[in-house]
Amino acid sequence: MAAPSNRLDPALLWVLMAAIGIQALYLPPWSWLILAAALGWRMGAQWLGWRLPSAPLLIVAAAVSGLLVFFHYHSVWGRDAGVALLTLTASLKLLETRQLRDRRVLLLMGFFLSISLLLFDQGILTALIVLLLFTGLVTAWLGIDFFQLSVQPSALPSTILARLRTAGQLLLMAIPVAVVLFLLFPRPPGGLWGVQQPVAGEVRTGLSDTLSAGSFDALSKDPTPAFRVQFDGAIPPPPARYWRVLVMSHELEGTWQADLPNFNAAVPKHVGKALGEPIRYTLTLEPSDRRFVPSLTLPLSTNLPPSLLLDASGGLFSRTSLTDRTRLTISSALDYVLEPKLSAAERRLNLQLPPDNPQLKALGKQWQTLSPEAARDAALQYFHTENFHYTLSPGRLNGANRMDQFLFQTRRGYCEHYAEAFTLLMRAAGIPARIVTGYQGGEVIGDYLLVRQADAHAWSEIWIAKHGWVRVDPTAAVAPERIDTGLAAAAAQDAALPAILRGGDSFSRQLARRLDQVQNGWNQYVLAYSGDTQLDLLRHLGLDGLTRWQQAVLALFLSAGLWWGMMRWWQALSLQRGTDAIDRAWQPMAIALDRAGLSRETGESWKHHSQRISSALPPNLAEELNALSQQFSRWRYAAQTSQQRQKLIAGQARRLARKIRKQIRR
Repeated sequence: MAAPSNRLDPALLWVLMAAIGIQALYLPPWSWLILAAALGWRMGAQWLGWRLPSAPLLIVAAAVSGLLVFFHYHSVWGRDAGVALLTLTASLKLLETRQLRDRRVLLLMGFFLSISLLLFDQGILTALIVLLLFTGLVTAWLGIDFFQLSVQPSALPSTILARLRTAGQLLLMAIPVAVVLFLLFPRPPGGLWGVQQPVAGEVRTGLSDTLSAGSFDALSKDPTPAFRVQFDGAIPPPPARYWRVLVMSHELEGTWQADLPNFNAAVPKHVGKALGEPIRYTLTLEPSDRRFVPSLTLPLSTNLPPSLLLDASGGLFSRTSLTDRTRLTISSALDYVLEPKLSAAERRLNLQLPPDNPQLKALGKQWQTLSPEAARDAALQYFHTENFHYTLSPGRLNGANRMDQFLFQTRRGYCEHYAEAFTLLMRAAGIPARIVTGYQGGEVIGDYLLVRQADAHAWSEIWIAKHGWVRVDPTAAVAPERIDTGLAAAAAQDAALPAILRGGDSFSRQLARRLDQVQNGWNQYVLAYSGDTQLDLLRHLGLDGLTRWQQAVLALFLSAGLWWGMMRWWQALSLQRGTDAIDRAWQPMAIALDRAGLSRETGESWKHHSQRISSALPPNLAEELNALSQQFSRWRYAAQTSQQRQKLIAGQARRLARKIRKQIRR
């Protein structure tokens, strides 16, 4: 067996190993070798009697780990490098547990390891994991100073379970304190430390700022949420749920490029004109590495958050990358006029055609004599009657003349195929046209709308004099159910559609909706609780005049008072456990005498106790104490004491305890 001083409390060891293992998911692969070696050695020392490494070896390992972190991250500061350094240091510290101080350091490192998980993700699952780790660490803390290896293995589980119950009680008492601090303690603007530090692969990319045939292959099967929407009024019907993201006018070698704004240029005061009552809604965006923001049909500049920029094409952009979950309130117009006058440069840009696809150009030229509306209808009729198919797996279009292959050979495509082909047909007919990418539809869950990455969609806009840019969705001509009821109906027979995206009310679908409602509530009421939300709460409570320092003092004062009250209640409750009515009646006296330094010794009778301490009390109190002790003795040994008599004795004990406490304060 290992030397007793090298053994760790099992609760502390298992929690630290769990925390290190979870943190390893965010660390580079080379660190896994160091962590595995350290944890393996620790387990060998714990259960196989291995000797712990010497201090010089640990110093060398720590130095090498620090250098590797520096060379990998080019720094030892910041979230990623700091967490990597902390995790490696904690794993090595597990091999240095010769003193009680080492265990306490490990305990503290365990708390830091656990809470740092929230730097990478603040979802419900991560929060629950952190709570479980905290429970384990508090359990370890309760036994870290008195853990004895002499405890028999058969008795160890009950010992840990007893500590676990106490840890649970302490954490339950901490919940009201945490709620007060969460609601009232001043919240700084922005993220932790005022900076964002995304990690590659940590956030989802979603829509791209380029588009080509096949670009949506991965997105069409991705069920993860892109954003959620809470409307101030009724949720619009599915055909009206076009979520505009990017406008694409440039095409080069089969790839369309988004018209991105100049963030340093002057922002247009008005973009488009609303023809009806605007719709107001709140978006909760999932983290991404992009800056574009989805908006319903056409966003309005009215009451637009200062963090957003609205460009001339109707696209909405964030001034910074949206690497955090973001909540934005926006107004949009379902009916609008966008750019009723088109400049010569804009016209030339949106009439450009690539050098290939001669068959497409020939078909478009047939409609050059038609009005824009008639040419639009002719193209949609062509898609509707020429046996085109909507599919998630259209296959690759290789080589030149890809759109000719699509229009006249395969005739199988997803939304981006139809949007690109229609846009080029309109340009060949002499009508300015462009592609718009975004999302279409969404699933109604309770009182909000969930839009997934699989709802990504592409459509077209053509320019008509006096009407400006008008939306045309050629996909609706081939698969109208995609627009009217959603992706599940349009691709119901497509084997590539994941089960979670298929319609129906199966148990798994209902469970998924319930879980998303929980996630949405977490997003809205916990993660979205910002400084502005806190100010609204303080205003509602009549405390909006407080400075940040006064707000901090108030939060700390309330939480400290709440904690003190909870601890007093817990102590009183602990004293009551395992005691009979007589002991509970004596408790006020026991507490008062303990504070006076006149505690009753184990096994000492009330009569002997009162006689021993009489000289330390004023004569009047000593006389009352002797009389009260006699009454408690009769109660204890009498055959029967009435309920009225018991209440009378208990009242006398409370009154005498108050007198003794007053005497102490003098």
